[in-house]
Formats: sequence, structure tokens, C-alpha cells
Amino acid sequence: MKVIGITGGIGSGKSLVLNILKDKYGALLIDTDGIAKQQMEVGGVSYHGVVEHFGYDILQEDGSIDRGKLAKIVFSDREKLQKLNELTHPNVIQVVRRQIKEARKKQSIPFMVIETALIIESGLDSVCDVVWYVHATEENRRTRLKINRNYSDEKIDSIFASQSKEEAFFKRYPLVIYNNGDISELEKQVEQLMVKMLDDRV
Repeated sequence: MKVIGITGGIGSGKSLVLNILKDKYGALLIDTDGIAKQQMEVGGVSYHGVVEHFGYDILQEDGSIDRGKLAKIVFSDREKLQKLNELTHPNVIQVVRRQIKEARKKQSIPFMVIETALIIESGLDSVCDVVWYVHATEENRRTRLKINRNYSDEKIDSIFASQSKEEAFFKRYPLVIYNNGDISELEKQVEQLMVKMLDDRV
């Protein structure tokens, strides 16, 4: 069983690649966002550290973390974002490693996929056998985020500033999928990378 990392900036089309891998190749998603969210809930392994560092102002009346407030804090300050990552990412990786180990024992899952824009920052590439970088122009990404998520330019700018630049992705991950909005072309590129990966395994 291979573990494939899918990364790229927000709005690049990582989820489209993930859907192709699930529908055509039977891949299983490792939901890192879901893991991180659960770990920051009251009583979760990351909850105490996050609240202790960022203060009780980020809490809602029921004691849960207001993710919107926390996002505004960290997206406007790279050092605070880095601290949040330090408090949460090691806990996520621990669960991911366990999920991969359990899946390999079953010997019935052909591929597992980790999809995240923060693969460099989180260190999740350390648990992947291969990482594919999904690239789209900043203009296309911005347009998609405005149409599909109704994001403002200000919010998009803050998110772009908090994520790794495309030069860092290109330098680190040579296997690139170019997403120009053509699904059939996207499927061809995924197929080519799958063939390469399977050939390398022989």
C-alpha cells in the first residue's frame, strides 16, 4: 500500500485530484483536517495547549474554540501560525501514522491519500511514499475561491501569505499536476503519475 500526499495552495484543485484517486483507483482519504478539528475540541489532545497559548478570548460560551477567531489571529501573523502548527501538527501526525499502520495490516487498501496545503509546514510529507504537487495560477486560484467559497480579496491575500509559495513546492516536489480547469486533462496527468508510481514499485 502506497501513501500519496496531495499538496498545493488553496484553490489549486487538490480535492479534484483526490476525487479521481478515490473514484478510479479506490484510494482511501486520511482526513487530516478532521483529525486536527477533533483534537482541538474540548478534551482533545491539542485543546489545552492552544487555549493556554492563545488565551480564553478564542473560546465560545460553551468552552469550545471559536475557529473563526483563531483563524483571524493566525492568518494575520506568521509567527502565531507557526506556533499553532507546532501545537497541533505533531498530534495529527501521530494519528496519521497509526491509521497507516492499521491500513497496511488489513492488506486490502491499495492507496491512502493525504490532502493538505500545509504538507511542508506540518511535516506530513514524512509519512508519504510520494507527494504530488497540484499547481494552478494565482489568478485561477483567486477566481475559484471567490466563486466557490465567496472569499473576499482580503481573506484570500491573508491565506496566500500564510501558505508556502509555489517556488517552495516546485523545489521540493518534482511530480507536478497542472490544473487548468480541464477535468479530462487532469485525469490523464493522474493516470500518468499512477503508472509511474506502479512502475517504480516493480
